[in-house]
Amino acid sequence: MSVLRNDLQVALNDLHVALMESADHYRYAAEFVSDALTGELFETLAEARDLLADEAEEAIRDSGDLPSVPDVDRETGEQLLQRLEAVFSADEAADVMAQRLEGEAQFEELLNTPEIKAIDKDYPTLRRACLQSIEVAREKLNGSAPS
Repeated sequence: MSVLRNDLQVALNDLHVALMESADHYRYAAEFVSDALTGELFETLAEARDLLADEAEEAIRDSGDLPSVPDVDRETGEQLLQRLEAVFSADEAADVMAQRLEGEAQFEELLNTPEIKAIDKDYPTLRRACLQSIEVAREKLNGSAPS
């Protein structure tokens, strides 16, 4: 393992961290939503992101690097803010859904940056699978949104 990462390793690590953060946010949201079905949906989406994170981790190791992990303090702060927003919302479930949809939009933005697109050359299916997971998540989140 080299001390310096190449562009591919940086992109894979950024993707891996984003996938892990996404899974963590879904799990956190599942813990405090009062609706059991919504909680199950969030757990299912978290598990799907975990599988993609495992793929990214394997690619990182194949590239000769070790995977990075999310910043726990930053994640805790983000989750606290999300929870406060939801608690003070008139409709907590709708607010949590909106937060997760916003998270999907941010994840999609990351996936479409030139830096992350660089993984397509060596791992052509990984980024595509992540983009597909966003579409699946959006469909499920919009399909279960409270009316």
